[in-house]
Amino acid sequence: MEPTVPLPEPPTDLVRTQRPLQRGELTQGWSTAFWLGWVGITAGFAAIWYSARVTGMATWWLGPETAPRFIVVCLIPFVAPLALSLMTLSHRPWMPRWGLLGAAITAAVATLDIGGPARYFAVEYVLAAGGLLVSLAAIAGLVRDAPSQAASR
Repeated sequence: MEPTVPLPEPPTDLVRTQRPLQRGELTQGWSTAFWLGWVGITAGFAAIWYSARVTGMATWWLGPETAPRFIVVCLIPFVAPLALSLMTLSHRPWMPRWGLLGAAITAAVATLDIGGPARYFAVEYVLAAGGLLVSLAAIAGLVRDAPSQAASR
């Protein structure tokens, strides 16, 4: 029999350690689901933008093709979904609560589109409802106790 040789320890600078989750942060799986939900809402607004330009029917935030709105106004619907997506990547605490605010902002954008020629407000309300549902569901993924407290129970 050959003697076994112990494996060398990996260099400590190459070992990646994960920081422990703090109270109020989303777990990894829920963070991913939350991020995907809000990226999907961003994509939904991009699809509305494209559709409005192709059909020639304007939303309040785009304006008619002959007199388009200032680019800052055109980007208003994207602010909440993009901000929530970026905040999720930086592991901000209490993201589902911020998501509820983002859903309310998205619903406000839809409300301002009521009465428009193309009825884009219906799709925008569906996007707001999706944001609301993903935010409510993500509450289940919040870390309730700090890791040291949870381990002592």
